[in-house]
Amino acid sequence: MQSRVLSGATLAFAAAVAMWSCGGGSSSYGGSPTPTTPTPTPSANTVTVTIVASSGSKAYSPNPVQANKGDTIAFKNANNTMHHIVMDDLSADLGDISPGATKSMTLNGSGGNFHCTIHSSMVGSINGQVPDPPPCNTPGYC
Repeated sequence: MQSRVLSGATLAFAAAVAMWSCGGGSSSYGGSPTPTTPTPTPSANTVTVTIVASSGSKAYSPNPVQANKGDTIAFKNANNTMHHIVMDDLSADLGDISPGATKSMTLNGSGGNFHCTIHSSMVGSINGQVPDPPPCNTPGYC
């Protein structure tokens, strides 16, 4: 009889351990949790604008420039003349850009128009319509 009691106690102990290790108890099983996908954070890009001439809206490639807030816009002077690029709203002034040099700015807003202060007809736009060049007041520099 003692062996039956011992066997019954052992069996009860083994069943309790099995239930405990399988998550038995008062909590209920609700199925698999729904996985969540994090929202990707847009990463900043570098957009290169190549200066290819000294006059007109075709002096920049591409023009208009497509960029997002936070992107870096790099103006690369592939022309043989010095240029000085400024945003029309004065939010950025890249200073003089020598032939072969590159100067960059970070787009902090939604875009806007820009121009070369040395060559008045060199006009461009970021995320907008390219404006018409102003009349040339200094022949040879337009």
